[in-house]
Amino acid sequence: MSEIFFSCQPIFDEKQNQWGSELLFREGLKNKFPSIDEDTATSRILSANFLSGKELDDSLRYVVSFSETALLGEIPFSIPVTRLVICVVEKSKATPMLVKQLEAYRKAGFMVLGDSKVFSNRWQRHLHLFDVISVNMTQESLADWAGAISDYPDIQFLARKVETKEEFTLAQQQGFRLFQGYFFEQPLIQSHSDVAPSVISLLDACIVINRSPYDIDEITEVISKDVSLLYKVVTSANVLAKSKKKTITNPKQAVVYLGLESLRRLISLLIMSNMNHQDCLHLQNAAILRAIFMQQSAAMFKDMDADEAFLVGAFSLLDAMLGAPMEDLIGQLDIHKDAKKALLSRSGRYGDLLDLCKHIEHANWEWVSTVCEKMALKERVVLKVFDNARYQTQTLAATMQV
Repeated sequence: MSEIFFSCQPIFDEKQNQWGSELLFREGLKNKFPSIDEDTATSRILSANFLSGKELDDSLRYVVSFSETALLGEIPFSIPVTRLVICVVEKSKATPMLVKQLEAYRKAGFMVLGDSKVFSNRWQRHLHLFDVISVNMTQESLADWAGAISDYPDIQFLARKVETKEEFTLAQQQGFRLFQGYFFEQPLIQSHSDVAPSVISLLDACIVINRSPYDIDEITEVISKDVSLLYKVVTSANVLAKSKKKTITNPKQAVVYLGLESLRRLISLLIMSNMNHQDCLHLQNAAILRAIFMQQSAAMFKDMDADEAFLVGAFSLLDAMLGAPMEDLIGQLDIHKDAKKALLSRSGRYGDLLDLCKHIEHANWEWVSTVCEKMALKERVVLKVFDNARYQTQTLAATMQV
């Protein structure tokens, strides 16, 4: 069991009634920005507050920041629409894919919050996507926003950093409807106990969901082996099924209620919460390239399973991504023994193919020739497959804006 710390700063309406709270991840009792990447911070906030069985005030909204990667990965769909306000981080770009995804969130009923810069960048053409716009009083003159507030009556404008009663009155006079700052209440550092599922359980669930997506019994069996994972799945089902009269307690019922896509999102969220490296996205891209290369290369062998080859490539950087020994991560996974050998000792045909991929990555051309000869492969064909895999990875990375 671990303690998840987060800053909770209330947001108030014109009558000084609490409208909601902004949740920000913190590493301890000090109110300072954490040294982990934003996706890990977001996933831990969601897991500790929405999937831990804690009772939240249903009358309040909870503002949580999401990166482009998390938004495109549909992570917010794991949380009830009536509670969550999606905050689009400042550096997010108004790409066609992200705009389409935000439209889907709003259609589903989520509120979307953006900061004042959306009026001066490419988001300006998509202001209809935002329900709330925040303005920092210490950086901008509120008087400059009177025109925009009048022109966009459907958008609620939030004044941040309200320090005094005079600033509160001024913001009200300019048409602001939401307010946040020390005048009302200082941020409160809170903590929730959160029992995280084991990485092994998450990876096993990931394997089964991808291998046997319609085998409810097998998926339920794997999830039920880890009490914490089972608890998260059942809690998630009950959170999303708040309108149901009867509580979901049966594991199979929870799996069926969530469905395949919601399960995948939940597993992704929980895996992200275990990641603790700033360069995780870079490692993920490298792992995707290896997975695609090995999957496509498997077609050159009669007795090599393309799905197992994909898993070897995808899992080849797990130790770096999750900060744990490969032996601990792979030893217990339900993958073919040859795939395990490849990951643990780089032996066997999968291991040779993984080595080949690594030598190409590092431009060790003499070794590339040696391994190709050993595996009876044509070097020209192998390099073409690698270039194709690299192109597919770059295309995926561009669409995900990572």
